[in-house]
Amino acid sequence: MKRFKAVAILVMFAGIILLLQACTPKNGAPTPIDAEETFSRLLKEVHYAAELEDASEYSEYILNGLPNDVEVRMYLCGGGRADALIMCKASSDSQLPAIRAVLEKYIASSRQNAERYNPSEVSKYDNSVWFESGLYIFVCVTADTAGVNAVLK
Repeated sequence: MKRFKAVAILVMFAGIILLLQACTPKNGAPTPIDAEETFSRLLKEVHYAAELEDASEYSEYILNGLPNDVEVRMYLCGGGRADALIMCKASSDSQLPAIRAVLEKYIASSRQNAERYNPSEVSKYDNSVWFESGLYIFVCVTADTAGVNAVLK
């Protein structure tokens, strides 16, 4: 009977150790983010050349070629400034490459326009910060890349 109790206690401790190990987050595993909170913080805490205005309702024209069911939040700076904050939410992993391609095309096209009309803004496109988490892709175009990286940490 003593032997049975000792074995039962050992099995119980082994089970507890395995359970705790399974519930502990892994260091390499990405932590899911709150996309809306991240977007809000990027909008409020990052310095932009001027106030960004909500252009989400025009995103299907500006980001031509996105899959139909992609959700977009887009804030742009007027006056020929490059500053922008874009968040796209895919409905599935399979849409992510198409979203990336459309965003890359937008950045390249906008950069090309800046080269002609406002060369001082080109570096913002060259240093734009891209961030992906799950089904979300963020692009932030600003000179304040340190501010963006501080929010994304």
